[in-house]
Amino acid sequence: MQALLVMSLLTALPGLGLATMLHPQGDRVQRWCAAPALGLAALASTYGVLVLVGVWSTWAAMLVTVLFQAFGLLMLRRVPPPSPSERDAWFRAQRALPRMWLGGFIALLALLPVFLAEGPQGVDWVGFTALAHHLTERGAFASASGHGWLYPPGLPAMLAFLAHLTGVPLPSAGLAVGQFTLLALLLGMCSAMDRHGAGGEGILAMMLAVGVFSKVLDSGWPTVLSLALIPFNLGGMLEMDGSRSEKRLILLLSAVVSAILHPVGALLLLLLLVADVASHGLAKGPLDRFRLDIAVLVGLVLLLVGVALLSQDMRLDAPFAEDGWQGGWPMLAYASPLIWLAAWAGWRLRGYRESRLLVVWLLLTWGLSLVQLLPDGARGAALTNLGSGLYAMGMYAFHLPAVALVALWWSDSTSLRGAASSPSFFVVEGDPCPARPVALGLVVVVMVASLAATGAMLRLWAHEETLALAPGDVEVAEHLRVLSGEDVVYAEQAPWGEAMVIAGLNLTVGVDLGAHEGPTTLHVQATQAVLTDDVDTLEVLGVKWAISSPLGALGWVLERSPWWEEVHEASGSRAWALRDQPLDHFLGVAVLEEASCAGSCTIRPDPWIEQRWSDPHELGSDRAVIDAPASSTLSYAWPDAVQDEPVLMCLHIERIGPLASGTLGLGSWSADLAGPAGHDRLCGVGLPTGSLNLTMDGGSKAWLDPAGASGRSDRLVSFDGLRLHAFTFHHTTAKAST
Repeated sequence: MQALLVMSLLTALPGLGLATMLHPQGDRVQRWCAAPALGLAALASTYGVLVLVGVWSTWAAMLVTVLFQAFGLLMLRRVPPPSPSERDAWFRAQRALPRMWLGGFIALLALLPVFLAEGPQGVDWVGFTALAHHLTERGAFASASGHGWLYPPGLPAMLAFLAHLTGVPLPSAGLAVGQFTLLALLLGMCSAMDRHGAGGEGILAMMLAVGVFSKVLDSGWPTVLSLALIPFNLGGMLEMDGSRSEKRLILLLSAVVSAILHPVGALLLLLLLVADVASHGLAKGPLDRFRLDIAVLVGLVLLLVGVALLSQDMRLDAPFAEDGWQGGWPMLAYASPLIWLAAWAGWRLRGYRESRLLVVWLLLTWGLSLVQLLPDGARGAALTNLGSGLYAMGMYAFHLPAVALVALWWSDSTSLRGAASSPSFFVVEGDPCPARPVALGLVVVVMVASLAATGAMLRLWAHEETLALAPGDVEVAEHLRVLSGEDVVYAEQAPWGEAMVIAGLNLTVGVDLGAHEGPTTLHVQATQAVLTDDVDTLEVLGVKWAISSPLGALGWVLERSPWWEEVHEASGSRAWALRDQPLDHFLGVAVLEEASCAGSCTIRPDPWIEQRWSDPHELGSDRAVIDAPASSTLSYAWPDAVQDEPVLMCLHIERIGPLASGTLGLGSWSADLAGPAGHDRLCGVGLPTGSLNLTMDGGSKAWLDPAGASGRSDRLVSFDGLRLHAFTFHHTTAKAST
């Protein structure tokens, strides 16, 4: 809440000042809707410039912020009241206020995760918050152990400044910035399309695809932030009046600003510029020989045929996959049904200059995605970097052009320019538009879809096991920070290992983000030493501590070693210290008899298996999953080292959703399964006899699993329950779970 309030206050005046200066004819609605995106992009890019020139500090960022507030006040005082043209006045008189209010209400739902979610989804946020932490600690993208990064600095600088002002943790600050950026983008599209009589439709059309929303949910915040300047420029380029050279200059400057946030925003703006030049050139000559409606039809048909042909064998098992070619199934998955409506709108609005610009822009963007189909050996360095920059472009690249097309068709009070001249009079339904029942039906579809999506998100936010951090990771890291001081701490090269830097640990690993330079040999040598118990090498490297998350494999590696002592544990997250003398306490791991996993129990893929770099317990890639409610009895083969005497038994579980009540029992040992969603490690002393009995009460609760959408899981619709991982045995002298 604090971060959102501060974001709103910081961006309001700069955004209003820029909106007033760049579009003086705009009224209050257009200016206020454009302000968040303009203010956010201006501040974040300027903070990024401070980092690039090497003068970053909190005081420098504060000075820049104050100057922007003064600029906003000056613009508001100096610019005269708008004098709208006849066209603008008619648009405002015909404004569909109910649709704008409805769109505004739906847009505000974008802020719900800030209030309800425990942390960001996805794994990308780990890199941004780590860079923000280094920026706070050292004023540059450099770690204590010598890692360095080259990355667009706008978003990390914004996170560092916001976390300093509010005192909130960096992941929470990142979540607030990401959701505020989404809100700003929605309002920005409303402002842009309102300049053409389709403001309400512009914001509602955004809801007809999950693309940009998925990118924000996946914590791709820099990408979405770099799109912030597209709506304002799009609104200007669609206006055929005024100086084209001035608009193109503003667009070029916007591309430079966006590049400081993320290259994809700059690239899409440059494609918009190319589309503007191409569409205006098309209007001056080739139209005499080749009608525009035929050109539009051919372009749209080629697009759809290309998608159909090139999509064969392209990740059909995971249409939402973010890697590989994004112009096929990923585009259709993330942009439907919006992309189909955009194709229809492009055909219905053929012959109009606005439609021509948008269709050419959309086709250019799709054509750019073909770079990802080139073999690695045929790309070269430039195209390889370009393809990497377009990672997951199916989520966001086609969303805004398609929205603009659909909005212009959806509204009944536009005034589109034909090939000959601008209309001399204005009339409702003067341009091609859907019948009123169809238009109202689309509104109903948007409302139902928005409510359904919000309900699905509410269920998802209860599933903390989908997060890149386990419940106890941060607590253990903070405890280890006190013990280790500035000593080097070994962590996994995985999101949950890299994220521990935000607790102040001096890690062997650095986040895998952008152009990363650093002492990678340190981590490679330390990893080899950890796997082989090469204590001499660890001492030479100065590695005396380690931290493991139950999401990874390091904890399983270290618990088998006689050289590592567990010094703190919370819900399966563990801190370790290197012993002076070895002490062997590990007895082995039980092997599940898969035939006993029946009924409510099924063997399913582990969603995080690709992130685990080792499998010391030989668990494989599948796990036993029990859907609640259930009463299951599982048979295990006990390790040979377990004799007829009490031992310490530890079962690594993963609650899929919060579990209100449940128990497990094995011989004389029993434990309570109830607890919040996420990983946990239940330990107790007893004699392993008989079978493992598990009981979970409550009703069956379904939820949409993002791991199923990306291909990491075998289900898109999953159910609350329990996933079983390693079942290990130790001498009773070993440290028990706390």
